[in-house]
Amino acid sequence: MQIVKIEVYHLHLPFKFSFKTSQALLNERETLVLKVTDEEGYSGYGEVVAFKEPFYTQETLPQAKEFLLQVLPQLLGKELHHPFEIHSWIDSVHTKTYPMAQAGLENALLDTYARRQQKGIMEVLFQEETEDRIYGGMVLGDLNLPNLLERIEEYLQEGYRRFKIKIKPEDGYLKLKAVREKYPDLMLLADANGSFKGEHLSELRKIDELGLLCLEEPLEDGDLASYQSLQALMKTPICLDEKIQTLGDLHKAIALNACQVVNLKIGRVGGLAYAKEMIELCRKHKIHYWVGSMLETGISKILHVHLASLKDNYIPGDLSSSRRYFPMDVIRPEIVVENGLIQVPKGPGLGVEVDEEVLRYYAMDYRVFCS
Repeated sequence: MQIVKIEVYHLHLPFKFSFKTSQALLNERETLVLKVTDEEGYSGYGEVVAFKEPFYTQETLPQAKEFLLQVLPQLLGKELHHPFEIHSWIDSVHTKTYPMAQAGLENALLDTYARRQQKGIMEVLFQEETEDRIYGGMVLGDLNLPNLLERIEEYLQEGYRRFKIKIKPEDGYLKLKAVREKYPDLMLLADANGSFKGEHLSELRKIDELGLLCLEEPLEDGDLASYQSLQALMKTPICLDEKIQTLGDLHKAIALNACQVVNLKIGRVGGLAYAKEMIELCRKHKIHYWVGSMLETGISKILHVHLASLKDNYIPGDLSSSRRYFPMDVIRPEIVVENGLIQVPKGPGLGVEVDEEVLRYYAMDYRVFCS
């Protein structure tokens, strides 16, 4: 496979509502979409899901874009036998890499590769049976309690079964306690986005009594040894997210018994090549895994839908309808949750088509490289 054309769309998408965590308030999303075309005319898409500011990981969208604008011209005309070769090639020609930029490029190449073979993404990646439909999972930002309870009731009526709530030390326990009292059987977890410090141990112990599916990234600047100590104190499974960016991180976390659950996000770990290796490592060591999301367009989110179709996912992923976040999504058909369920597409590549009119509508910058 040779790439003869690469297009870069820098998108600006307004959110339909403000999304608040302990670290950031988001009203809009900027993201990069890559379209690659091979010598036979097949095209595939990938998304670079870094944020403008380094509140989630150190990689920012401007850094990722600058890196790609240097790398992409060098890729034109290069012979690739498999999309995963892009990782070793980038490592060989660049001393510093950016995982989310690399993931977006890998994903676009993999979509192209699968379409050439008239196979779906999961057929190319995994030789195992997957689900045709998956349950959606709702993520709710740091809302005041009345609004939080109202949203939960609303989304329960839409069929959502699993809820993740963003929390902070000041009122996280009180919110979770109120939710648990009103919905004693709810599939519930919490994400602290690294906001709890050592002096908040008593609050974490109270949260430990609420029967959560897991508690995601509670510790501020906590290293894996800190999570080892915390997991030993708590019966609630600790879930690691940002702390697991490489296979080396996951190996260390497993060796330390620092967690029982891992949240996998394709962009964060550098692409599907690494996500697959992490899944295999989790399976080997009896660590639960499930699929997160990056406030992304359907190009990236549909990959997470595919990954969430593996039958041994721990819980429903952070996957909801496209129109929840954006006035328009860039894929057709859009992701829709009906009676709590998402249909997993079965066509070639991503299994969906990209609406380039919507891409152009949201684009604030456009670059093209041709051989």
